[in-house]
Amino acid sequence: MQINVEALSKVKKKISFEIPADRVTAEIEKAYDQIRKQVAIKGFRKGKVPQAMLEKHYSDRMADDVLKNLVNDTYFSTLKEHKIYPVSHPVIDSDELKKGQAFTYSATVEVFPEIEVKDYAGLAVKKEKYVRDEAVIEKRLGEMREGMAQLEPVEGRPAAQGDFVTIDFKGFLNGVPFAGGEATDHVLELGSGRFIPGFEEQLMGMEVAAEKDIVVTFPAEYGSEELAGKEVTFTVKLKEIKVKELPPLDDEFAKQFGEFETLADLKAKLTEMHDLREKDRIDADLRDRVVKALIEKNDIEVPETMVERQLDMMLESTKRRLANQKLSLAIMGLDDESYKVQFKSVAEQQVKGSLLLDALSGQEKITVGEADVEARLKKIAEENGQPFERINAYYKQNQQALDGLVSQVKEDRVVEFLLDKATVTEVDKGEI
Repeated sequence: MQINVEALSKVKKKISFEIPADRVTAEIEKAYDQIRKQVAIKGFRKGKVPQAMLEKHYSDRMADDVLKNLVNDTYFSTLKEHKIYPVSHPVIDSDELKKGQAFTYSATVEVFPEIEVKDYAGLAVKKEKYVRDEAVIEKRLGEMREGMAQLEPVEGRPAAQGDFVTIDFKGFLNGVPFAGGEATDHVLELGSGRFIPGFEEQLMGMEVAAEKDIVVTFPAEYGSEELAGKEVTFTVKLKEIKVKELPPLDDEFAKQFGEFETLADLKAKLTEMHDLREKDRIDADLRDRVVKALIEKNDIEVPETMVERQLDMMLESTKRRLANQKLSLAIMGLDDESYKVQFKSVAEQQVKGSLLLDALSGQEKITVGEADVEARLKKIAEENGQPFERINAYYKQNQQALDGLVSQVKEDRVVEFLLDKATVTEVDKGEI
């Protein structure tokens, strides 16, 4: 048997095989013998079907069986012998099988690139200088205050901007009620802009128990073709007016959140959490920057298969995150294909970074021990408020999850190694 390995690129190889005629003939006869034992043709006993009849009706099945056997017997052993590590299934291209003739086929596969990482010491990267923004803390306090607000009824005056009104309404298009245009006891904040332009403004000045016809025009780009750009009339009854009463920012307010005795305690905790989040964000940004700098020094070619896998993972992660926010790709103006087109370069950079970091871990002999894994598991347990024993048991019973964790810990250690050797310059946020 003749074998030829051709490098089509740094990440793609073509392996060509020529299998001798005598082996091809033997495999064809073996395949027909197996088929003869299994099939039944009217007029012939099982196992006694003539060769000519088998060749007439089962030549395609024979060819499939022989090709499968020949590939299994030659392809995998060749990978091992030539130390080829594929990242994709082979694309098989073959000639026609003929008894008494040699058979040739080729298998084209993508492979891991051979990487020698260079110029990784002294990478120049910028790091954002952390400056606490007190306005963020005040904004968060304001949000918490809004969350504790109460709606209190108002009497003796008409509805005004900022009020919360309870209304019944029914919409008519050319005098006929339209689908989705009716509601009872609907609460609406005047000035929120949640309704059709002009609707909320016409409620202002109405008093409790008053009824009114409101005429508005749906926007031309409105989702319903039946209503887009059309003038409609809503009959509205105003049933209640309420205002939002915000609680005072004092020690009693802080106590409602459990662990705090004073407002100062609450502010201190919010500040601590904000500092932690911002520093984590800055550290993550620095990590991305040092990996990007490494890629710029070692711009390698990567297998398309790995990029596609990374894109698939990114897509599924994005879908889950959007679903948790009650959103979807469609709302963002995307579908699966347009998402992949838009984010392919991001996936490619992530694959390059992972391959370079993995190669560098080998060059610098950076390893992960049991103590490193245990420390990471303890951190995961703490961040999720779970007992260490439960988190540890989960990873011990889930090999795939454990392998992923070990890979992440190793990658983090390589990044720390790069940062230790990098020239890091702190700059203001505006310079990042």
